[in-house]
Amino acid sequence: MEWLKHNTAAGGAYKIQAYESGIQTQYVRNDAWINGPLPKIKNIIERVVPSASTRRALLERGDVDVSFDLPPKDFAELSKMSKLTVIGLPVENFMFYVDMNVTKPPFDNLKVRQAISYAIPYERISDAVTFGRARKLFGGPSYTPEKAEWPQPSPFKTDLEKAKKLLTEAGFPGGFKTSLYFSLGWATWGEPTALLIQENLKKIGIEVTIEKIPGANWRSMEVTKSMPFLINEMGGWLNYPEYFFFWNFHGQNAVFNTMSYQNKDMDKYIDGARFTTDPKEHDQFVSAFIQKAFKDVPRIPLFQSNLDVAMQKNVLGYHYWFHRQVDYRQIYKN
Repeated sequence: MEWLKHNTAAGGAYKIQAYESGIQTQYVRNDAWINGPLPKIKNIIERVVPSASTRRALLERGDVDVSFDLPPKDFAELSKMSKLTVIGLPVENFMFYVDMNVTKPPFDNLKVRQAISYAIPYERISDAVTFGRARKLFGGPSYTPEKAEWPQPSPFKTDLEKAKKLLTEAGFPGGFKTSLYFSLGWATWGEPTALLIQENLKKIGIEVTIEKIPGANWRSMEVTKSMPFLINEMGGWLNYPEYFFFWNFHGQNAVFNTMSYQNKDMDKYIDGARFTTDPKEHDQFVSAFIQKAFKDVPRIPLFQSNLDVAMQKNVLGYHYWFHRQVDYRQIYKN
């Protein structure tokens, strides 16, 4: 846990008082802390509760003060309850998406990738998977970015007739068969998304078999670049477009480039943005590589999820942190 690394190291704001692996950790405030205001809360108990329904029940009963990593449906419902506070902010430089491995037929065909981009049921995924607790990353005005920022909506939206036409132009008028992979580590979002995609692609003749991969095996599957069609997520810890693109779209073909996408022009734009010192030139490079990603469409953005946190009304001082953990130093109870 990154919070643990940053805040309980030598001289940290809190020290570990007791630890039970996989169950709970108790922290005690370090009263010798000098790198900022002394935290107001002296003792903290952090519990690991695997069941989302149990985590919600504990929160609603008032047995815990703060809970996160609940399903979007729960946060949507809890946000309507007056006795709790729910705060949701889009996770920076993060997205949930569909990847197509451009080295594996038929996804080496641009028109096939475009066809699938128009066959994704975007709005249904937004409604049934995120329950509105995410930023939509589809239906943008054009291939040309309005701003040099990332993530931003792609120009694609659901259009089955256009998808069928593109599939015919690609040489697959009757469709084809493929497998769609997702990690069980993200099953809350991944499984309903996979089912909705499977249902919609069937309408244009593409028969999809869903492959569920245990979360512990997902990274090794990414490394092999063996999955032709997959649902995934990734966030760049440094909130810069070129950081995300370097790890996902660059020709170095890093583990996160599950598309196996390699293009010299793309590399030129990414490297240009990484190393230029001219702000105007930087934005031009960023716009160029975003436009290139939309036109070559090896990846289909779906949504930028929230970091949702629910807490009791008397808990104040919550701050969003980029590593998606709770920083206890600012939190206090009224």
